[in-house]
Amino acid sequence: MKILCIAGLCLFVPFLLFFVWATYPWDLNPRVEEGLIGQEKTGGAEILERPTTLTLMSWNMGYAYGIGSEGTADYDPRDKNFYDQSLNHVAETVKLSGADVVFLQEVDFASSRSLHQNQLQLLSQKTGLNYWAQAESWRTQYVPFPYWPFNRQFGGMSSGGGVLSRWPIVKNEVHLLTKPTSKAWWYNLFYLYRYFQVVTVKVNNREIKVVNLHLEAFDHATKDNQARELVAYAKKNKVDFMAGDFNMLPEGAMKRSGFSNPADVYWDDKAYVILKDLPLTEVVEHGAYLQKEETWFTFPSNRPDRRLDYIYHAPSWSFMGAEVFQGPHSEASDHLPIKATFKFFEPEFIRD
Repeated sequence: MKILCIAGLCLFVPFLLFFVWATYPWDLNPRVEEGLIGQEKTGGAEILERPTTLTLMSWNMGYAYGIGSEGTADYDPRDKNFYDQSLNHVAETVKLSGADVVFLQEVDFASSRSLHQNQLQLLSQKTGLNYWAQAESWRTQYVPFPYWPFNRQFGGMSSGGGVLSRWPIVKNEVHLLTKPTSKAWWYNLFYLYRYFQVVTVKVNNREIKVVNLHLEAFDHATKDNQARELVAYAKKNKVDFMAGDFNMLPEGAMKRSGFSNPADVYWDDKAYVILKDLPLTEVVEHGAYLQKEETWFTFPSNRPDRRLDYIYHAPSWSFMGAEVFQGPHSEASDHLPIKATFKFFEPEFIRD
C-alpha cells in the first residue's frame, strides 16, 4: 500500500507542477486592459490630408495557417518557410483590398505554433499600414491541444486580435470577456478569452473609434451574453465601426446545422437578434442577404457555407458598398475577409 501511495505521488506531483506552470498566469476574471500600440517605420502607405473614402477590412486570419488552424484532423505543424509565405499572402490580400483600417482576429504575437513571430508587426511592415494596436486574449505557457500526438500541440501561446491603420492610433483598450461557465475551471485556465478591442484612430483632427472583436464559438449562451455586453457598451460610448468574427449566423439563415463538423449547430444562436439593439447598422441589408446568402459566406474559405464575419457602422457614415473579398490567396486563412467602403465625412458635414 505504501509503495502504491509513493508511486501515486510520483505521478501526481509532476502533473501538478506541469499544470501550474502551463496555465500561468492563472487568471479567469474578465477585465479591461490597456493594449499595446506601435508604429512601424517602413515608408508606409500614402496618406491623404483629406481622404474622400474610408475602406475597412475584417479578417479572421487564423494565424496564417489556413484550413485546419483550429487544431482538427487537418492540422499539422508548419515550418518557417510556410509562415513566411503565408504572411506574404495575407499582406498581399490586404494591399489589394485598398483597406485603410484592418480588423484582424486570431493573430499570433509570440506563439510556439507559429514559431514565435509577431504576426501583427510583420503585417504592419509588409502592408505599409504602419500603425498597429495589439489585443492579447490568449496567454499560457503551454496549450496541450491537439491532444495527440504531442508534437502537434500548440505549446506556448500569445495570441489575440489586432488593428492595422494607415493613420495614427492614439488609444487601444482591450475588454476581455467572461469564459464559458459550462466548462470546468481547469479547462478555462487553458482556454482563450473572447474580447472586444476599442481603438481610436486619428485622421487629421478627427478621432474615429473602431471596435474589433472575436466572440465565443462553441457555447452559445456565453456568446449571447457577450453580444449583450457589446450592445451595452455601444449604447454608452461613441462607436463609429464594429467588425470582427461574431461566430453567429444571420437571422433566417437557411442552413443552421449539417455542416462538415457535426458540432457546428446554430439552432439556439440568438446573438444576431440581440445585436439588433446596437445603435449601428450592418453593412449587408438583411433582405438582400436572404435573397442570395452564398454571396456573403465567409467560412470555411475553401468551401464557404455560412457567414460568421460582419461590419457594423454608425448611421452618420455614408455607406458605399461591401463585399466578401476573395483575393488570389484566400487559402492563407480558414475565413474569407469582408470589406466595406464609406464616404469620409468631415464632422461639419454630418447631418442627423
